[in-house]
Amino acid sequence: MSLLPDIRSLMSQFVNPSAAGKTQQDLRNMLASTLESRERWRSLLYQAVDLVFETDSRGRIILISPDTWLGQPTTPLIGHPFSALCDSVDILQPHTGTPASITPPQGPPLTAILSSCPFHDSEGRITGTRGTLTAVSAPLSSLTNESVPVPEHDGIAILAAVTTALRKAIVPRLAAASAMEALLEPLAAEGALLDTAAPETLLFSSSSLTDDIQAVLSATPAQTGTIVFRAGTRYAMICRENIRSLAQMCLVVWRATSWSLPEQQLCQAVCSLLAGFWELDSIHRRILLDSDYDVSSNLLNWQGLKAEIDRRTRRLDQEVMPATLIIARVPGLTELSKTRGFEAGEEALRQCVALLRKAVRPTDAIGRISNNIFGLWMDGGDRFAAAERAERMTAHGIPILIDPPVHLPLQLGLVSREANAEETPESLLERGMLALQEGLAENRKWRFSHEAP
Repeated sequence: MSLLPDIRSLMSQFVNPSAAGKTQQDLRNMLASTLESRERWRSLLYQAVDLVFETDSRGRIILISPDTWLGQPTTPLIGHPFSALCDSVDILQPHTGTPASITPPQGPPLTAILSSCPFHDSEGRITGTRGTLTAVSAPLSSLTNESVPVPEHDGIAILAAVTTALRKAIVPRLAAASAMEALLEPLAAEGALLDTAAPETLLFSSSSLTDDIQAVLSATPAQTGTIVFRAGTRYAMICRENIRSLAQMCLVVWRATSWSLPEQQLCQAVCSLLAGFWELDSIHRRILLDSDYDVSSNLLNWQGLKAEIDRRTRRLDQEVMPATLIIARVPGLTELSKTRGFEAGEEALRQCVALLRKAVRPTDAIGRISNNIFGLWMDGGDRFAAAERAERMTAHGIPILIDPPVHLPLQLGLVSREANAEETPESLLERGMLALQEGLAENRKWRFSHEAP
């Protein structure tokens, strides 16, 4: 509210006191009181905001107060467009508590709250704007050790919790979801995680994205870094990181309160961490698709075991020798990672593989078909030799020497192949899995598949 018209009226009465019917002393007292009131309002305004400005119809600064801000003069800004101070908003539009990135006359950028209102002439044309700026984060160089505010959150602890959540989960999608939950809970925020290579499916979402956030998310697909904006009544933040598949990892968070600079840096760091994790997983998956080995167990995978069976059966047919495929299942092996931790799970897998290797000859082939199912190929092993081997293997199960020790059962499904038989590795695997399932139904430790399905 401007007091200028009141002061002008008092000055007019002071010049012509007879017209107002007041004495010179009365007018002096009223003028002094008005000026004092105006100074009180000015002081109150400066306690509530940091900067007051006014622009002309072209957005050029024509008034700015106080004369110094953040230790630097503000007078050189007069005559320059408001974009010299803030180029991210249209100053000729009304603003009510709009977060903006401000570039002070000297020093690094900072975040400020902008409130402004354009004023019009009698014909409704915009003749200028009046507004205020309130800094919500100051440059670190302007803070002394005594004035550094205590952070609302322990960013190192949150980052450690996110890393721990990533390491606990085996499946990448579940790991990313656990990491997001570890981030959002201390920040009291909602969030989502998106890989732009598959934009239709969110990797994680605590609640659905609003239309305002979706619009900003789609507006700048090539931009990386962090942006903060208002989405209705919420304060939203989008962090982007490029990954090697030429897509992006986007971390989106929103809540009712604004985001401080340390929180923005924390979310960007978490986004970078998740992008690196997701990137490495994608690379490993592409490598493993062309590999014949299971990396975690150092055994052949089914693709490698199948190629090995094809190669060996040609020699066995020439020498008229049989062979036997043993499908071994170790119940509870993968559950150890969840109940005892991933270190215990990896040690249990290592010991299980070592025992299975000792159960066959060094020249026999062994592969890992799935998490707890293995395939053992015995060159020259007929039904009798395979049955004897199965009896010895299941007699004591799989003892795992961890703290505390665990004794896992071993279940087998066996299928023999006679020389020159018209069977493929796939049909042998199908028969072996069927024998394993029938043995489980009959509560037997091992069972033969006697006939082809």
